[in-house]
Amino acid sequence: MVLANPKRVAVVYMLSHPGGVQGCALALIRGLNEQGIVPDVLWDTPPSRRLLDEAGAQAGFVRLPFRIPHRFIMRLPDSLRYLAWVANVVSGERYRERYDCFYSFYNGFLVPQDVPHVYYLSGPPLLPQLETGPVGMKGVPVRMFRRLYRNLLSRRWPVYEYHRNCKYVINSQYTARLFREAHGVSLPVVYPPIDLTGRGFEPEDLSKRDTLLFFSRIVEYKRPEMVLDLARRHRQYRCVVMGGVTPNRRSYFQTLQQRARKAGLEVIFLPNPTDTTVRQEMARARFYIFPAVNEHFGMTTPEAIASGVIPFVHDSGGQREIVTDERLRFQDADFFDKFEMLSRESAARLNLIRQALSSRIQQFSAEVFVSKLLSFMDGPRHGSVRV
Repeated sequence: MVLANPKRVAVVYMLSHPGGVQGCALALIRGLNEQGIVPDVLWDTPPSRRLLDEAGAQAGFVRLPFRIPHRFIMRLPDSLRYLAWVANVVSGERYRERYDCFYSFYNGFLVPQDVPHVYYLSGPPLLPQLETGPVGMKGVPVRMFRRLYRNLLSRRWPVYEYHRNCKYVINSQYTARLFREAHGVSLPVVYPPIDLTGRGFEPEDLSKRDTLLFFSRIVEYKRPEMVLDLARRHRQYRCVVMGGVTPNRRSYFQTLQQRARKAGLEVIFLPNPTDTTVRQEMARARFYIFPAVNEHFGMTTPEAIASGVIPFVHDSGGQREIVTDERLRFQDADFFDKFEMLSRESAARLNLIRQALSSRIQQFSAEVFVSKLLSFMDGPRHGSVRV
């Protein structure tokens, strides 16, 4: 249904950073378009026209007056990046009369509290339990800057604070529990949107699948090097490592490539792949390996499941909500042994696993995500909205 009088909607987020949050923002924009609404993206750089076209989304653009360009920040070391974002708190008051509703994926945009809005949370900075940083002397700058922020800067520039009079939703039961522990507040869960369109599999295609696949942002904490270790033991499989690589992670990406070469592995690395490439690799993959510990949710896991790939994920975080079969979850100590057992399962058993998982992930569809977020457009200007 298209609205007779489309609302004026702002979506606050950078559409230049590959990953799950970008996928959430794009799904929301598509959902708004279906309602006859072309929202404005609020950031300091316009969204890529190619990205919007590939996502089938339409959006305008309004520049946010950041003190420090976000592209510059993304090239900084973690410690400086943490502090630099503090300078980029932006008051939404100047946009009060321009928009009827705000969807913010950036906590540093201070939405007017009495205007319909929602913040979508997916992890840090509002979950201190998930804060990471170098240990020992290397971690001194990070710890120093965090202390400086909390003691001196947090009240004036609350980029990492929970705005208690604002509305929030969060992306998994796991992160909701951490938020409750940290802030004493229970937030409604809205699972991230998984594009299930055009994804599928047939039981007989399993025999044609020959790949061990890692697909996520290629960063240290996702631990893609464990996939290389697995590939070294199972050379009968083709190995693909693909995902988003931002400028500040190129050094790590190159180190990962060097590690594969030294091990004599013919790993296929696909940085920043197109959607076409992703779908092609998913259609060929037999096992999807995801070693990240306490991943907040992990959108690529249900994407892989929808494409007929059998997941093998770390037994922690939001992954447990997606992959309920314990045979498909591992701890570091049993990583190799459990995969060995899984790889020896018969085709009939593996197909039963695929079918059960495929039914489960329907609750993570983009349609469900968009429907829940759209309910905030007509929400009361005060009070809470149930999701």
